[in-house]
Amino acid sequence: MQLTKTIKIMNTFIWIVQAALAAFFFMPGGMKVITPREKMIEKGQLKPGDSIIPICALGIVELLGIIGLILPSWLNIVPILTPIAAIGFCIVMVGAFVVHFRKKDFRILPLLVAIFILSALVVWYRF
Repeated sequence: MQLTKTIKIMNTFIWIVQAALAAFFFMPGGMKVITPREKMIEKGQLKPGDSIIPICALGIVELLGIIGLILPSWLNIVPILTPIAAIGFCIVMVGAFVVHFRKKDFRILPLLVAIFILSALVVWYRF
């Protein structure tokens, strides 16, 4: 009885984590897709002459990851896709950590580590 209650509580907690991760990745993923090249250059996210395609592709991957993080488990259709999407977010966070570390943007690093840990938690629990 106690074990069943604990499992339900943990499952609810993981759903909350999945929703929070989806909300977190929605904004940067969407912005990578819709922000014009000139605006990215102006903000220093892109150097003049660099291609915008990798950034847009990453944004699309993040948006698809949101779908993979929620729908497979929710609909119980190929639920293995949920932890795979969470692995993808772990990889994205490692890449983001490296990029921001190289730019000496240290203020955001704790957030990236926290998002990595939450993504890894989803991987662990959903596998």
